[in-house]
This record gives sequence, structure tokens and C-alpha cells, in this order.
Amino acid sequence: MSETYWDQFFRKMRWMAQGIMGPEFVLGFATGQKAEARRSVAQFKSSGYPQWSIRHAFYANMGGFVLQPRESAAFPINAKQLHFLVTENYIEFPSLSAKEVWDKSKADGFQKSLTCLQTGWFIVQIIGRAIQRLPVTTLELSTLSFVFCTLAMFYQWANKPLDVESPTILTTSVTIQEILLKAGDRASEPYKQTPLDFIDNQSPSWLTEVQPHLRFRTGPRERPLPRFTNDRFPVIGAGPDSIFLLLCTMVYCSIHFIAWNFDYPTPTELTLWRASCIAIAACAVILWICEIYQDGHRLGRWERWYGKLFPSQAESVRVNTMEKERRQKRFIPVWEIVIMTPVTLVYTLARTYIVVEVFLSQRSLPVGAFDSVQWSEFIPHF
Repeated sequence: MSETYWDQFFRKMRWMAQGIMGPEFVLGFATGQKAEARRSVAQFKSSGYPQWSIRHAFYANMGGFVLQPRESAAFPINAKQLHFLVTENYIEFPSLSAKEVWDKSKADGFQKSLTCLQTGWFIVQIIGRAIQRLPVTTLELSTLSFVFCTLAMFYQWANKPLDVESPTILTTSVTIQEILLKAGDRASEPYKQTPLDFIDNQSPSWLTEVQPHLRFRTGPRERPLPRFTNDRFPVIGAGPDSIFLLLCTMVYCSIHFIAWNFDYPTPTELTLWRASCIAIAACAVILWICEIYQDGHRLGRWERWYGKLFPSQAESVRVNTMEKERRQKRFIPVWEIVIMTPVTLVYTLARTYIVVEVFLSQRSLPVGAFDSVQWSEFIPHF
């Protein structure tokens, strides 16, 4: 059930590359995972399990729990699937405490504190340069934007275990066939990832939606999957987490606007920087609006709100079982692809230029960029 060293290495390199090109998208993944964990906590508490914490939910959704059925291979289960198994009395509620979950994490509080201390000192230096009217380079500004997104990600992932290698095995005395037969028609279709796909198939994700739509050939894949893929798109909804993500994204984009009137080696670079700043901010807002709208359909929120506003017409908008299944199979509709494809292309070009210009502009810096902050000036003299 574990990865090899090189599997982990290349997976982390992919996330690092994505973090360089679009740190706010990584923050979006973190926000979506936290929103999903919160929904799981609410679901378990409504079923009479108040001891289920957000750490448990994070741990489950990253594949920390593995189901070992009778006469079948073991496979990972997420929080929704675990809730189904517990409420249907297929397994006992896990006795793993929140503290035991955290003991499995490789996260080091001292390392996190040291990282926050270093980033905090960097922010203080930027503020000191601004107060003393010393030039700030685009490289320093770009680093500041990364620092901001990193701190926001730390906050969203504060309760998520890091690099758990040994999962918790949950055994059941029933077979998978018995579970599927009892589930009835909703479990009639062949699964793509694990036998409990009819509860939650990790949608929407690159593996389950995008690759089939683009007709990519992925080759033979082990089934059930030995571990969850980390390519699931965030389903955030329209709650506080969505507002938090929008605010953080706007702050991240706004940091680049500080360099609106900086000195650039050529006027063309200045114009391209300004255009890129406007592009990434506009694209971020468009992507956020599209995802919020679509998440409302994924979670059935719009139907519920319509029913509350117009109780007399609630029955006409109630989604039946067949419509729900059809909607779940089309997590990425055509209209979303039509809108997001050009928006993503524009964002990619703008973001790429900003990353390149950050280094190109270092060839011609103002003289004051090499001056250090005179900290003694902040000390009162008597």
C-alpha cells in the first residue's frame, strides 16, 4: 500500500512545479480538502459520532484507512466511504484518536515554527525597506506573494497529517459482493478505482473526468487502486472557505500590482507586467465564479435554496435518483470547459511571463536595491 521513494519524489516535484506556476491553485486544493474535511465532520456528528475530528477526516481522505474485506484485496477508503461502512454496520467506528492520527504525521512543529520565523523576518525586511523608501525588486515582491500563499496553506493544512506511510487497517467479516448486492442499483456499474465508487468515486479529478474526456490512454491500472491519486479537484462550495480562498487569491494578485510603477529595463517589459497583473487577477475571479456556480450543482445547493425560497415549487425542482446519477457523471460540463480553456491559457501565459520577468529584471536594478535596511534608525535615540 506504500509508494517507492522515487514515486514520492516525483509526486512532490509535480506539486512543487505547480506551486511555482500557480501557488493560489495549490491553496485552492488545500482549501477544498479542508472544506471536504469539515463536511465529513458534520456528517459523522449528525450520525452520532462527535469524536470524529477534522484530523480524522483529513487522514481518511488522504487514504489513511484501508478496508480489508473477506476474500478480497484490501483498498483505501475515504471519509464518505468510511461513514457508509460504519452506519451500515459493516465495520466498527475506528478507535483511533485524534492524537494517534497526529502521531503518524511526519510534520515537525519546530520546523514549521522555524519556517514561519524565517518568512516573518523576510516580511519585516520588506516593510523596513518600504518605510525607508528603499527600492524593492520584482524578485522580492514575487517571493512575498509566495510567502503569503504558503502561510495561508499552512493554516488550511494545520490539521492534516504529513507523509503518512503506514495506514490503519479496518477489517470486515463480509465480502465486497455482499456489500454491492445490498447497495442495489446504485452499485450496479463497474467501479474504476475501488469497489466503493458508488459512495464516492473521487470526482471531479484528472483521472476520472479530464483524461476520459480528452481520450487519453492511461494504460492498465491496478484495481482496486493501492492508494488514492492526489489529482482530485477541490469542491469548496459557497461557504466561508470559498470567501477565504477568494480573499487570499486577491491579496496574492494584488501584491504584483505593487510593481505597477517600478523601473523596468524596457518600456515593453513594464507594459507586459501590467497586462499580466490584470490578466491573472481577472482570470482568478472568473475561475472562482465558475467553480462556485458548478460546486453548487455538485453539492445540490441551488436546488435546496430554490426550494426554501419557493416552497410551493419545491417538488418541481426536486432531483430524482436518475437525475442525480446523471449529474454526478457530468462533474465537468461542456460550458465549463469552453469558458475555462481560454481563461486557463491566458492565465498560464501571464503567470509564465511574471515568473520569467522576475529574473530578467535583475539585469538592470536601481542603485538603492543593493542598500540594506538601517535598523538602527528604528531605535529611539535620547
